[in-house]
Amino acid sequence: QAFAEYARWISPIGMSPRRVARPDTTCGVTFAPEERVFFMFGSANRDETHFKNAEQFDITRDTSAALSFGAGPHFCAGAAAARALIADIALPKLFARLDNLRVTGETPFTGWAFRGPTRMPVAWDT
Repeated sequence: QAFAEYARWISPIGMSPRRVARPDTTCGVTFAPEERVFFMFGSANRDETHFKNAEQFDITRDTSAALSFGAGPHFCAGAAAARALIADIALPKLFARLDNLRVTGETPFTGWAFRGPTRMPVAWDT
């Protein structure tokens, strides 16, 4: 659940380009076929109409409406591998080896297509 909320809160993929398939008007903006648009995962995952207090990290949140890895035919083929490698393998091993592992400073996230921390200062008990 913590991994799903992390992926919703700080989307690992920031945006994905798409081509408009058919004419459409949304919120007063008209889109023509073949125009290029960008799906913004972070914006979708912080939509207050789907997530109460969307700006807050909450591991008890229902993340079933999150689009962290896309949806439908564009769902990320590596989503299960990412979840398994990070949530089921890497983090449990890291926390098992380093007692009281904790973040000790600012952790800036950067990037649009691929997002992640540029640094993460940590400390642990020896």
